[in-house]
Amino acid sequence: MFNLFKSTRSKEVVPVEIELLSVHIPKTAGTSFRNILKQVYGEQAVLRLDISLKDGVLRLNEQESQANALPAHTQVVHGHFSPALLRQRFDLRGDIPMITWLRHPVERVISNYFYLEKRLQEELQEEAKGLDILRKMQRSLMEYARDEVNRNRQHKFLDGIRLSELAFVGIQEHYSDDLLALAQLFDWPAFEELHHNRTAQKRRAVSEAERSEIAQLNALDMALYEEALNLRKKRSS
Repeated sequence: MFNLFKSTRSKEVVPVEIELLSVHIPKTAGTSFRNILKQVYGEQAVLRLDISLKDGVLRLNEQESQANALPAHTQVVHGHFSPALLRQRFDLRGDIPMITWLRHPVERVISNYFYLEKRLQEELQEEAKGLDILRKMQRSLMEYARDEVNRNRQHKFLDGIRLSELAFVGIQEHYSDDLLALAQLFDWPAFEELHHNRTAQKRRAVSEAERSEIAQLNALDMALYEEALNLRKKRSS
């Protein structure tokens, strides 16, 4: 198996027994899945670890950190990180199972946009303050989608690793079934299926022309998603 964490540099080896690495790509049911991981492994055993793709800033449990070692009780690392950035920061065994969830790229982009819009509205609380900043300053969906930083996000997180090298690739559109398959693969005990951070507020319809352009803007993600569907089909056969 390809060693995801092989490095030629001398670094401190993480003195913990990590059992699972879970890459959370934004808006792919990651918050819900993290809470299931806590049910299975225990609250303290699941570490949220985020590494910014833009500037490499590390956060442990949402607090900025310069750490080069993980808490001794950590069994599961889950968060917004890429295997490449994790390799730069820590030495971990090459045989630790890594998993991720993917989502149809068009739906992921749309969901991410409206989620961020909702968060901005909550932070500004414009109605209560008599302000109108959001309407004047916010970008449209297509302006957001065309920005390079928001394109092919799933591919960017998984750059440098083949899907076939991962222990499991779940599909959000088949969340319940794939969650069951994952639990069987790792022989997990019973747990309650949870759902969080659903962007359920009323939002405008997205036209077919807009959806088509978003798909084109995320061609690498579309190919990755099709590959994941094929892997799922083989797994289910």
